[in-house]
Amino acid sequence: MTLPGQADFAYGNTRLRARRSTLLRDADYERLLGTAVPGLLGALEDTPYGPDADAAGGTDSLRRLHVTISRHLSRSLTEMRSFYAGRAHALLGMLLARFDADNIIAVLRAKSGGQRAAEDALVHVGWMAGPHSDEILRQNELAGAVELLARSTPDREQGAALRTAFSEYERTEDLAAFERAVVADHAARLSARLAAAGAEAATLLHFAQREVDERNLLVALRLRDAVASGAEAETPPAATRIPGGSIPPEVFGSALKVPAPAAVATRLGRLAGRTWQRPLERWAASGDVSALERELERRRFEDATSLFVAGDPLAIDVPIAFTAAKQAEARNLRLLGEASVRGIDPEVVRRELLWSKGHS
Repeated sequence: MTLPGQADFAYGNTRLRARRSTLLRDADYERLLGTAVPGLLGALEDTPYGPDADAAGGTDSLRRLHVTISRHLSRSLTEMRSFYAGRAHALLGMLLARFDADNIIAVLRAKSGGQRAAEDALVHVGWMAGPHSDEILRQNELAGAVELLARSTPDREQGAALRTAFSEYERTEDLAAFERAVVADHAARLSARLAAAGAEAATLLHFAQREVDERNLLVALRLRDAVASGAEAETPPAATRIPGGSIPPEVFGSALKVPAPAAVATRLGRLAGRTWQRPLERWAASGDVSALERELERRRFEDATSLFVAGDPLAIDVPIAFTAAKQAEARNLRLLGEASVRGIDPEVVRRELLWSKGHS
């Protein structure tokens, strides 16, 4: 994809750096640990979440919290994109394209179970933010929702890929494979578009590829465990991994054939240098893939938000940092609410929260 002109991020980045001061801090999460949901909502009233909490309505506190979070994330990212024009605006569209894919998956999961996708499951920032989104959500059957999604997306290739994946789903009834096909199509095409966009999209391409690589790494390790335990009779096909990363998906197949975890860590650790080496060494010692997943997520979040300071102040680095920070806020607040309702020990929750770099 060729984008005209040169991206001008100066005005929008100035606005975002000013908004950085409104982000929730580690001290806020410390204060909110163990707080009941009504208390969480009350605390958010005095933050930028206030207008969204007022608009959320409803009598169920947890439901209201989730709607508040979803509304605020949608509003924040929509406002962010409005700060930019021309080529910069188009690049912001690529940054936010992940939410289109996430929204499609949320609809597919709901409709496959005969349910309506909840308002708080969607982030209304991409093409599904339009008036046709309500029509998509009102569809009673998965087939109708898929066809409307395919017709509504402005990306014809995405629509065609969705129809193809659904045809295969009708044959197999494998929802996981259906979702994987949608994600794989999105990741591959986004990576190609970012690569074609040139140097101005290089940082965004790096993070998009990193996320795909880490997903493929975790899939490989989980499949390795399944084969070793006998849950899988043979090595699963390479189709379980998705394209779009910096590391060819088939490379991860080597993890399924090496018996010693330490050897796996050494072999795969070389693929991403220092980024993976230490986390993989800890996985080799513990065998805990979930802990590895949490560590990789934290490192990716820290590296993205550090772009506020370490990144190029006149490039897409600042929007990447702001988007990551708002996603982390939404994740943390949802976790605090769910943990409160379920009675989970605050110390357990503390370990799951995304903290600023260096937080102990």
